[in-house]
Amino acid sequence: MQITNGNTHSYIKKYTLQIGEVEIYEEYMLAQLNEGITLNLETANELMKIAKKHFPREPFAYITIRRNSYAVDPMMYLKVFEIENLKAIAIVSDKFIDNHNIKIEKHFFNKPMSIFKTLTEAITWAKSNL
Repeated sequence: MQITNGNTHSYIKKYTLQIGEVEIYEEYMLAQLNEGITLNLETANELMKIAKKHFPREPFAYITIRRNSYAVDPMMYLKVFEIENLKAIAIVSDKFIDNHNIKIEKHFFNKPMSIFKTLTEAITWAKSNL
């Protein structure tokens, strides 16, 4: 994953999964998912296992870079909501459709969730919600 929007921190661990790539940082996990996947309960389970491994009790945020087009099953958020120490979700995208989709996704996730045009903005916001 090549991130150039101001993320100068080194990741702690990087995972290459069938659904995409995930980097673990001190206070957040950063994902870039693959084109055409469906993020649902089954595929989100991989991400949840990684989160529980690296953030067993510490508050953290999930940041996703939506460069690729993929489907999100909003029912997945009901399970993700059970991760008590997940404090916020930030989405990095400049696509109009993602601005529309997040309005729907927010109905299923009762914690802070926002969309940003740059990774720097997303990281700053995510850390402020921990």
